[in-house]
Amino acid sequence: MAGAGSSIGRLRGEVSGFVGRRSELAAIRAALGGARLVTLCGPGGIGKTRLAVRAAWEARRAFGDGVWLVELASLRDPALLASEVARGVGLLDQSAGWAVATLSEHLAGRQALLVLDNCEHLLDAYAQLAGGLLSSSPGLRVLATSREPLGVPG
Repeated sequence: MAGAGSSIGRLRGEVSGFVGRRSELAAIRAALGGARLVTLCGPGGIGKTRLAVRAAWEARRAFGDGVWLVELASLRDPALLASEVARGVGLLDQSAGWAVATLSEHLAGRQALLVLDNCEHLLDAYAQLAGGLLSSSPGLRVLATSREPLGVPG
C-alpha cells in the first residue's frame, strides 16, 4: 500500500491506533537522520515490527523515491534474500543471480527507505546485502528488525 503523499513504495496499514512510544519513535527518527543503517533489536513480541512500520510511515516524506517494507520471517533460504528484497521493491524478474546487482542499480541515486523485518535468521546474507546496497546507493537508508544484533556497521 503506498502511503498518502507517497507515490512509490509499500507499507502495510495499521489495524489499530498507535499509542505511546513517542520517545522510541523520536530516537528512530534521529538515528535515521544520522545513520544509514538502523536496527531495532529485541525479543519477539515486543512490537519491533509495528514500531518500524510506524517510524517508516512518519518518515515517508523524507524519502521521495519510496519506502518499502519487506517481511522476511517466512524466508528460509538465505541465498534467496536479495531476490525477496528485489520482489519487495517491485522488481519482478524471477532469476536469482541478477538480484543484488539489479537491486543496487534500481536503488542507486534514489532517496529511499527499505524496512527489512525479521532478519535474525539471515544474518550473514543480510550483512552482505545491506553492505552492498548501502555502498552503491548513497541515498538509501535501511531500517531492520531482528531478535539478535545483526553485526553490520552503519
